Amino acid sequence: MRYIAFVIVMAGVMSPIAQSLPTVQFNLATIVNSGSTNTAGFRIDVRRSGTAEYTSVPRGANAAREEPEKSDREIPKDLASRLFADLEAAKPLGRLPAPHRMKSKSFGSRLTIEFAGETTPDLNSGDGGDEHLRAIIRDVNEMIAYFRSNQERSSRAPQESGHL
Repeated sequence: MRYIAFVIVMAGVMSPIAQSLPTVQFNLATIVNSGSTNTAGFRIDVRRSGTAEYTSVPRGANAAREEPEKSDREIPKDLASRLFADLEAAKPLGRLPAPHRMKSKSFGSRLTIEFAGETTPDLNSGDGGDEHLRAIIRDVNEMIAYFRSNQERSSRAPQESGHL
């Protein structure tokens, strides 16, 4: 009986502590392109459910006044499943090779993916011969291409139909 009382008391004490700890997201992977001095960055929040949200990160003199562009998309379920499977297989992400590639300080950007409280090395630097990193780079490039092709289609659609 004392054990049960102890557990109940500890649960009451631990509950506020547990609520203040950061939640590790296993159902969300975030692709982050830092952008550069002259190029806008972006982030893509991918959910296991097959939905994703693209958010632009404005750059330049007007960046503070610009609203980031956001768009939600249903993504191919097989692409989402493959991305999460490849991220799980590569854990811990901090142990993936981090090949060094020379890039300009002002024009270079970083491309990473955040998952389950971990972050990959810069995916723009190559896979360093690692099969797990190679698979993640492939998935991320497909995801970016999917959003770019959908953005191009949606930006052309009004012009093709004669509307502005």
